[in-house]
Parts: sequence; structure tokens; C-alpha cells
Amino acid sequence: NVGRLLGICNYDTSSASSDKLMVVEYMENGDLNQYLRERHPVSADSVRISQISPDSLLPDQLLHIAEQIAAGVKYLHSEGFVHRDLATRNCLVGPALQVKISDFGMSRYLYSKQYYRIEGKAVLPIRWMAPESLFYGKFTQETDVWSFGVTLWEILTFARQSPYENLSDQQVISKACEAVQNPNSLFPLLSKPSYCQPEVYAVICKCWDMNPENR
Repeated sequence: NVGRLLGICNYDTSSASSDKLMVVEYMENGDLNQYLRERHPVSADSVRISQISPDSLLPDQLLHIAEQIAAGVKYLHSEGFVHRDLATRNCLVGPALQVKISDFGMSRYLYSKQYYRIEGKAVLPIRWMAPESLFYGKFTQETDVWSFGVTLWEILTFARQSPYENLSDQQVISKACEAVQNPNSLFPLLSKPSYCQPEVYAVICKCWDMNPENR
């Protein structure tokens, strides 16, 4: 459940120092964020009547997507890698609802509003990051688990909501810093999505434990 890198070549074949181009496997249904948005069970042009289309995703299918992402993260961690930017925008969808983790930097251009530029330099997905990542710049397997919790929340909202959409970027950063510096100051949890079972939401919240060892 990790996207395959098929090859690398020089953009300018006459120069060894040319920018590199990567060839990756083709996933016909694009990124998961857009895929989910297009398969929300409620019609966008109907407020009162829920119109279920044949393409709408069912709860079991949403969990199947989440399980595949979890399997991909588990594999990366078993190989000693930390993803650092897990989100629906960085997952690709193939045939038969096959989902694979990806991220070759493309999403930073396609989803620029979901990233925050620190002091005009570093571009970070702050709304998907664990508090210790924001405060200390620390990225571990445990911070990936935090991001997986946000990604699972995204899946169950059909990517129709932004995490902490009631907070500005600066407020998200401030809340994270407060939570790290003061144990009595809790980081706000994202509310339970409408299509989320209580037991699944409990798993999501477990991913957001302030103690990384408990995630």
C-alpha cells in the first residue's frame, strides 16, 4: 500500500546536474482527497433530500480505505521511514478501491492552502501535525500516528471539512505550543464526523494522545 517509484531520469539529458524527473505507477482515480469529495452520499444541490448516487462510498468502504493506509504506514515504519506528511491529498486511488500512500511534493502545489509557510521558508501541513512536531520540529513514527488520526477523520468527513477550520493557522500553532508547554492545557480534538461510529472515533482520539507512547 505504498506507491511504487518506477524510475528516475534527468530533465535535461545533456546535463548531469539537471533536475530529476520521477516516474511513478499510474493510479487511475487520482488523489484520495478529490476522490472522497466526489463520492459524498448527500447531493451538493439538495439540502433537504439525501440523494445517494451509485458512486457514493459506504461506511465499510471508508474503513477499507483507512485500513489500507494503516497498512502502508506500518510498512514504512517497519523499514525505518517516517512519512511526515500523511493526509488524504498524499494518498492515491487505483482500481477496485485500491489505495496507496504517496507524496513526491506534488500536493504542496495542488493543495497549497493546506500548508503554512513558516517565516517565508519551510512549508508545513500544520493542521495534520502533532503538537511536538510543531513545537520541537520533531518527526517520529508516533507523529505519523497523530497524522493518521487526522487522515482517518478526513476520510470520514469525505474531505469536505478542513481540520480545525474554526481556527486560524496562528491559533493552531498557539494551541499546539500551549499543549506541549502546559500539561493542563489540552489540544482541541476534532469533533466526531457524522458518518463515524463511536468505536472508530475512540480509535481516532487514541491517535491524538498527548503522550506519544500511548498513541
